[in-house]
Amino acid sequence: MPAKTNYHQMRSCRSIFFLCGLVTVLWGCSKNPKQRQYVLEGSLRKWQPITITFDGPQTSERDDRNPFLDYSLVVNFVNGDNSYTVNGYFAADGNAADSSADSGDKWQVKFSPDKEGVWEFTAYLMEGKDIAVTQYSLPKENDKIWNISGSFQIQPVDSLAKGFYKTGRLVYNGSRYLIESETQKAFLKNGVGSPETFLAFHEFDATYDNGGIDTPTLNEGLHEYRAHTDDWDDRGSIWEDDDATWGDGKGKAIMGALNYLAEKGMNSLYFMTMNVHGDGDNVWPWIGPEEQTRYDVSKLAQWEKVFTHMDQLGMAMNVFTQETENDSILNRGKLGRERMLYYRELVARFGHHLGVVWNLGEETNHTPEQLKIYASYIRSIDPYDHPIAVHNHIRVTGKRVEGRPLDPIKETFAPMLGYKDFEIPSLQMFDTTEIHAEVRKWVDLSKKKKKPWVVYLDEIGHWNIGVTTDTAANNNHPMVMRSALWGSLMSGAAGASWYFGGQDVANGDMAAEDFRARDKWWDICNNATQFFRNHLPFWEMQGHDELLSNDKAFCFAKKDEIYVVYLPKGERTDLQISDGAFSIAFYDPVEGGKLYDKQNEGWKITKPNSVELSAFNGQDHKDWVIVIARSK
Repeated sequence: MPAKTNYHQMRSCRSIFFLCGLVTVLWGCSKNPKQRQYVLEGSLRKWQPITITFDGPQTSERDDRNPFLDYSLVVNFVNGDNSYTVNGYFAADGNAADSSADSGDKWQVKFSPDKEGVWEFTAYLMEGKDIAVTQYSLPKENDKIWNISGSFQIQPVDSLAKGFYKTGRLVYNGSRYLIESETQKAFLKNGVGSPETFLAFHEFDATYDNGGIDTPTLNEGLHEYRAHTDDWDDRGSIWEDDDATWGDGKGKAIMGALNYLAEKGMNSLYFMTMNVHGDGDNVWPWIGPEEQTRYDVSKLAQWEKVFTHMDQLGMAMNVFTQETENDSILNRGKLGRERMLYYRELVARFGHHLGVVWNLGEETNHTPEQLKIYASYIRSIDPYDHPIAVHNHIRVTGKRVEGRPLDPIKETFAPMLGYKDFEIPSLQMFDTTEIHAEVRKWVDLSKKKKKPWVVYLDEIGHWNIGVTTDTAANNNHPMVMRSALWGSLMSGAAGASWYFGGQDVANGDMAAEDFRARDKWWDICNNATQFFRNHLPFWEMQGHDELLSNDKAFCFAKKDEIYVVYLPKGERTDLQISDGAFSIAFYDPVEGGKLYDKQNEGWKITKPNSVELSAFNGQDHKDWVIVIARSK
């Protein structure tokens, strides 16, 4: 159970702390002559979140003085040279996930410490018209503003920690892959891209179908994930069993769905935080779909439970802040009061999570100038500098779609090249045969602009198809495996998310309830990412198709040291290699598992510095991955 300690002002105004297991005792001081109390909760371990709850004004979600706009809680955390300015938020009674409270006098801040030792903090609560979006930095000295100071001590990473609490925050460090801060390893995304309405869960407060696309297999338009109820337990949790749920044991099914996906090797989830007027029209953070400055405290506290579980499982959060149908409902697309508040609340409540990517929108309609403004604003209020992405409209070769340009990919991303506050093109591709070349294009272009991008493949194919279920009559797994999964990875993509398509009534994008419908597909995905992690220095490799004689095959290499060739079934190719001794091995991308060594047929030297590659042991009825590595 995390430490939970009350802190009170002492007349001496000095911070004193005693460490005893997970319990820390200390007192802080306040400028206000009235004694103020705060509560600190957390394991007090590096990377694991702490929550500080303060007493503040008694108010409610609907109060005349808007608690989201007209108050601003800002907390500065300092440890040596490390300094973070973090926004807090109105928390009702401080236990809203369980109580469903909409009023109270509790104000909270969440912080994920990235360094051991003593952290000191000073918290400021400010009041004023729209102050939340006009002042979100440390205030100047002002006797009318109360502030509270304190400190706490953070211990090293828990040796039993799992997920991101073991590997650390995902950060962009100027390379093609996000980096795990603690391990310094490159992160390869293995993502679930449906349902985009993942948060339209029937046990979240005030969540309902507001008139989205009719999805007859869902009960009143909401997900229940009942097929995953038995997958629930507290695995990997730092909390008591009942703390992983809310209310009277609510949330087991959605937690179970995450457990199942994590067990299958999936480490990323794509979801909308606002789809009002969109396809689903069943997800929003507010007290109602049109109440754009009034936030639902209990619903967001319940979301927080789910996101915390994702951190424990090592599952990244690809947070899509809007979609194409609604990306102008906030201030008609400008960075106005409502949009600024929306970003601020998301960052304040969820920015402490360790695997966050802020996505500016699905199938964006915004101009590059607007996207840059959004990105820079988010970067200015996000103390952790989480990477920022955006998602494009599809490109249909030779056709104009709904009056849009022939190449919306180019229109979206070309002006963003080199931009200081943008790191991830979230690619949507209609024709999967174009994926390999498209990924390579943006990898190369961004490198030339001296800000290499982390290129994600986040949606494929016609909106109605995506990736089929395992048992579908038109099962498209072999094609998607070759052209999209391996096609993207073999040109330097940092990972993919898999969209389910709309034609499947039972388990399509909007209807997905049972992730086991694609159980075999998750195995194929995991085979690919495990191969990269276990056998390749992939962060040092790049696409080298020019070394092959067959343009149907792919080559990914660190020249002179290691070459990987993806060979489609029935094909063979010559590969140009360097002088010297090399070993060769074969990998089955469908079955996964072991590498087959060179003693079997499937290669031969055809001329100096060249080998001819063919199917392992004559098994040319299926695809093969071939590894040629310099002998040590």
